[in-house]
Amino acid sequence: MSNTKLLASVLLVLAVLFVQVGSAAAAAPTQTTTPITGTVQSISTETDANGVVTTAMVTLLLPDQTTQTVRIPAAYATDLGLLDPITLQPVPPENVPAEVSIDPAQVLPEEEPTEESVHPIAWLLAEFFGEDPAVIEGYHEDGFGFGVIAQSLWISKNVSGDASLADQILQAKQSGDYSNIMLSDGTALTLPDGTVPTNWGQFKKALSEKKNNLGVIVSGHADPENSNDSLQTQQHGNGKDKDNKGKGRDKNKNHP
Repeated sequence: MSNTKLLASVLLVLAVLFVQVGSAAAAAPTQTTTPITGTVQSISTETDANGVVTTAMVTLLLPDQTTQTVRIPAAYATDLGLLDPITLQPVPPENVPAEVSIDPAQVLPEEEPTEESVHPIAWLLAEFFGEDPAVIEGYHEDGFGFGVIAQSLWISKNVSGDASLADQILQAKQSGDYSNIMLSDGTALTLPDGTVPTNWGQFKKALSEKKNNLGVIVSGHADPENSNDSLQTQQHGNGKDKDNKGKGRDKNKNHP
């Protein structure tokens, strides 16, 4: 009977010790947490997508004369007297507390910088034509549809080998004046017969092919390395190749 009591006493002591050790371990982080204390150097706010102030960026001059910037919730910054409780804007410097202590538990992690979202089609066209996605996105933001942008990129590639003329081509389409599109050698871009286009349909028909459209790029059926040499030849050869091809077809018809 005495042995049973002894065993029960030992188990009870061990249980009490376990609870005490567990409590001490849990309390340790709280006891060793030191407030971030310093003199306020600057205060700025961050807003969400709706323009509502959500956080405050506070820079403190610490006792060791170093500075530290922390992000804290707007409500907590208001409690510290750093933001106006009505407007949630930074309090004037003369009204800011001389010294502020910030609870580390209230400090928010710094947000990772994120790239501006770019339309998937803009990325696709940029990759296909070797252009900056932001440039393609800029054309779209200027009011051009991706179909027209793709056609302009195609025409530029056909006549110059790259996308360098796309901006001029889009401007010409917008204004209706196609006389100011300049090639790299300083000459004006014209139709194969040397005349200046008078409308987009005429311009597109002369300097691109039916397969030069957005659909073949999206579907993956277009080859970015396969440039239209025949169109470039027409542009610089005043359409002679086109005429020769026509004669060849007539000759074949008469002599199978």
